[in-house]
Order: sequence, then structure tokens, then C-alpha cells
Amino acid sequence: MEKLETGKRKKRNTRQKAVVYQVVLDSHDHPTAEKIYERAKKELPNISLGTVYRVLKDLAQEGRIKEIIVNKQSHFEGRTDFHHHFICKSCGRIEDVETPLCRYTCRKVEQKGYVVEDIEYKFYGLCSKCAHKKGILKE
Repeated sequence: MEKLETGKRKKRNTRQKAVVYQVVLDSHDHPTAEKIYERAKKELPNISLGTVYRVLKDLAQEGRIKEIIVNKQSHFEGRTDFHHHFICKSCGRIEDVETPLCRYTCRKVEQKGYVVEDIEYKFYGLCSKCAHKKGILKE
């Protein structure tokens, strides 16, 4: 691997990285590293779980994917724009939430001279499927 003048190693775009990245982009269920590993193995049977973890870390640091931590478990998604998440406390499903709250709050904070680099709002509760199962929501 080529070394940079600063002594840091240059990041390479490998086949493993390309496949893991595409798996994340194609996934809309906010998968864990283990799920991504299972999906990547279909195209690269020899890929290791360690490689998947390393690639996910690199992609997140590069800003190409986003890591969402729920109950100390990392989940990943290809959307890197400001948006929120709803997490079902019953089934664990993670869904994207579209709301202007994020941009409004960001502008208010930046008006005070802060530089916002990332925003993370998480809403917790029951998804409609689990709420129906528990009889909380009627059809």
C-alpha cells in the first residue's frame, strides 16, 4: 500500500469496499455489520467479518455512509443527509423520518455562532405493526 508524505497510509478502493458499500446503499433496513456481512458474502464468499467491520468504519469516516447506534448496536445506511430515525422498542425496526425540525434547529444553533457538523434525532416508540399487535392502534 502506498504511503503518504504524512506517514498515513493511503486508503484504497478495493473490491471488498465496493461490494460492502453497494450492500449498504441497496439496504433500506439499516442493517448491522453482521447483516451486511451475510449479504456481501453472496457476491464475495471469501470476505471476512473483520474486513466488513474495517470497511464500514472507513466508509463512515469518509462520510459515504452513516452509522446509527441503537442500544449500543451499530446500524448502517447509505443516506448521509440530515434526517431523523424512528426506532420501534418492540421489534427494533428503524425507519427514516422526514421532518423540517432538523434544519430549523440547525439554523437556530448556527445563528449563535456554532458550526454544526452532524445532527442525530431518534424517536422511540412502537411502529404501527407492533402497535396494532398490542391493540394500541385500531385499523
